Amino acid sequence: MKVSELIECLQTYRQNAHVVVQGYENGYDDIVAVKEVSIRPAHDPQWWDGKYGKAGAKTSEKTEQAVLLFGWDKS
Repeated sequence: MKVSELIECLQTYRQNAHVVVQGYENGYDDIVAVKEVSIRPAHDPQWWDGKYGKAGAKTSEKTEQAVLLFGWDKS
């Protein structure tokens, strides 16, 4: 999902609605951090793996910047 798509989606909700992410095991958590990361498409990921992986510093693969929302502090 792109930022513009997320904004468009969020505009359909109350402006004071809470924004959460799934908890580590169960339940839901507040968003506590937002970070920009470099991602790359994963090659043939397993169904439980994400569609994207972390882009390395030196890679010739197609990479892009993404916004990552954290439900717990991953400093």
